[in-house]
Amino acid sequence: MTTTVNGVQCEYEAFNASGSNTVVLFLHGWGGDLSSFNGAYKSVSDLGISCVNFAFPKKVPNEWGVYEYAACVRDFMLEQGIEKPIIVGHSFGGRVAIILAAQGLAKKIVLVDSAGLKPKFSLKRKIRIARYHHRVKRGKSLDGFGSTDYNNVDNDMRKVFVRIVNTHLDRLLPYIKCDTLIFWGRRDRDTPPYMARRLNRFIKNSTLIMTDGGHYSYIDSNYAFISRLKNFVTE
Repeated sequence: MTTTVNGVQCEYEAFNASGSNTVVLFLHGWGGDLSSFNGAYKSVSDLGISCVNFAFPKKVPNEWGVYEYAACVRDFMLEQGIEKPIIVGHSFGGRVAIILAAQGLAKKIVLVDSAGLKPKFSLKRKIRIARYHHRVKRGKSLDGFGSTDYNNVDNDMRKVFVRIVNTHLDRLLPYIKCDTLIFWGRRDRDTPPYMARRLNRFIKNSTLIMTDGGHYSYIDSNYAFISRLKNFVTE
C-alpha cells in the first residue's frame, strides 16, 4: 500500500488484528525497504498483534534531516490512527524511534544496532575526515570516501544523508521514559557496541541484549531476536 505524507510517497503494509490493543511499528535502516523486517513482522502478527511495516521514502526534499523523517512517521501514525505503538527500529529506523520515544509517542521501543549517537573518533578517522573536507574545498573527486550508504544515493540525497549523520541524539536519551529493549551485535562496526552501552546507561528503563552478530544482528541472530521481541511485545 502507498500513501502520501508531508508531500512524499511512503509504502507500508499493515495487519490489523481484531481485539488487539497494541500496534507494533517496524522502521527499517537506511537503504532498506518493506522486506527488511519481513520475518519479524510475520512472527509478531502470528501472535494476533496488529503490525505496521513502514518504508521510508526513497526521495525527500533536500532540506530534510532526521527530524523531518520523524515528523513524517508521526504524521503517518496520525493518518492511520496509530496511538503509542511499540516501535522497532534498526539503524536509521532507531534514530527515528529515539526521537518519537523522547516525544512521548511510543508505548515501548526496540533499538536494533541503532544509529544516532555521537561517535568516538580515532586518529585515523580524524585524518580521513580532514582529507575529505580538504578535497571538498578544492572540488576534487570524492571517490573512495564515504560509506556505502552515502555512495549509493544521488547528490541531493547525499545532502540529506550528511545532515542526518551529523545530527546526534544523545541529549534526547534522558527523555525516553518507556520500556526499551536494546538488541546489538558484538561485531557491529557501523554502530559499535559502546553505543549500545551508552543507550543502556542513559535510557532509564532499558535492557541490553548483546548477541553474536554484526550491524544486522536481527538477521545474524534471528532466532534470539524473534524470541526476545515476542516476549517484549507481550509483556
